[in-house]
Amino acid sequence: MQESQPHLVALRTSLTDDQRVIERQTREDYTSHVVPKSVRQSKSQILGSWSSITSAMAFVFYGALAASMAGVQQAVIGLALVVVAYSLLGRFSVTEAIKWGLNSTLISRRLFGNKGAAIVPLLVGISLFYYAVFEASIVAVALQSYFDIWDIRVWYGIVVLGMLPFMLGGIQTWLSKLNWVSLPIYFFGLTGAVLVAAVNVGWSGNWAVFDTADSDQMLIPGWLSVFILYMGIFVLFPETQDTARFAKEEDRRFHQNVTFGWVFYGIAFLFNGLAGIAIVGFSESGTEISESGVVQGIVDSLGIFGLIVIIVSQMRINSANYYFASVNLERFMAHFTTKGISRRLWVILLSFLVFLVMLTDVFSYISIALAWQAVLIVTLIAMMLTHRMMNPKETPEFRAVRLKRFGPGFFIWVISSGIGVVLLQLPDQLPAMSALAPLISFILAMVLYAISQSAGANSLLRAQSDSVRERVKDVWATRIECDSCNLSYVAVEMDTSPSSNKVLCLACQNAE
Repeated sequence: MQESQPHLVALRTSLTDDQRVIERQTREDYTSHVVPKSVRQSKSQILGSWSSITSAMAFVFYGALAASMAGVQQAVIGLALVVVAYSLLGRFSVTEAIKWGLNSTLISRRLFGNKGAAIVPLLVGISLFYYAVFEASIVAVALQSYFDIWDIRVWYGIVVLGMLPFMLGGIQTWLSKLNWVSLPIYFFGLTGAVLVAAVNVGWSGNWAVFDTADSDQMLIPGWLSVFILYMGIFVLFPETQDTARFAKEEDRRFHQNVTFGWVFYGIAFLFNGLAGIAIVGFSESGTEISESGVVQGIVDSLGIFGLIVIIVSQMRINSANYYFASVNLERFMAHFTTKGISRRLWVILLSFLVFLVMLTDVFSYISIALAWQAVLIVTLIAMMLTHRMMNPKETPEFRAVRLKRFGPGFFIWVISSGIGVVLLQLPDQLPAMSALAPLISFILAMVLYAISQSAGANSLLRAQSDSVRERVKDVWATRIECDSCNLSYVAVEMDTSPSSNKVLCLACQNAE
């Protein structure tokens, strides 16, 4: 159907999905495009895909680490506060994602500018790459511990190659099916590890291992130190955005409360954290509070079934790590070239890089790397939250030709995260501020961004007529063919190029 008006570019429109787009995006998951409402998924599909996050062995370890830092009582208080805070922030992320169908990169363009927004997928991709290394290393340690043969590097190779086939699926094709099958094994397996350890050692346990936390010598309250520890996992909010954009609007409340809300965080943080504390507390005297120590406790408790629980849990969480790392790195490349690497090729490349990094004794420095990344990511979340609070009714602008290359948010991110990284490196000179570095960066980013908004700074170019959206009755129901790639995408993402006077989709706009 042709539409034309004087001095306007002709729009080739339709009211049905382009089957070429459907076929391509089933594999690519709308990496650089808005997710149309016609392809949104059911509650069970979204819940199944996202549920893999609950089985991160890092969350089990974090519980034991929190108790060793602050004592069991303060750790439990901190965990409860973390669940509340994450549930509220998750609610915000879900609302944004479902309403606009935008991934974390596109929604952040309004803050950081078209090119500046590339920092979001880069940081998310790198963070999840390190988590993939961490979780894969856990499996290798468990296998070597159980079988007590071969060098750990051999197990690294076996784990990476063995997991690869499971890492290639996307939200629309595989993750939900994988996670619904494996969830009961993880949940009941971890519960069983706690119960068996308690029976073997005695219900009185070995809680003296957590007595090293001295409240009189702590620089900040114990519960606050636990809260800041969990700020290092703020990368979950961009992941929430990337998953919830596939959800239906009528399911919003369910996802706010269950999939990405208090039910999810109650299991991911509180259940896993308490399990980690219990596994160490019911372990033999002298058990090390470390990543490998928690794994050893599970294997010691359940034997071969414990090993199966470890393998299943890490396969679940790494399916998510690889997926989100691959889509974000693909988006990062898309900011600079239209001839990037597909998501599945990124998975293969990531597997090779994961193996190389595993060879460097990742446990010796991963905590430092993740601490840095925590500071870099909390500032992003702080500005996204501030922008939405100050502009609650704004329609987000994400089309490339309407945005500056770099917005004020990018420079505020450089300043606030830079200060946080410096504070992290000064634990001897500024011990209290170093311990509070992520929180300081978060607050600083909120304040600076609020000031910039009040002063009128923004990423938008001068106002220009919207010759695409203004000419269709329904921007969500209408598809418009791109003059560059000849594929039809939902009208809400289409725009005209000032230089070529062509109608372009989001991916092709970046090439202009």
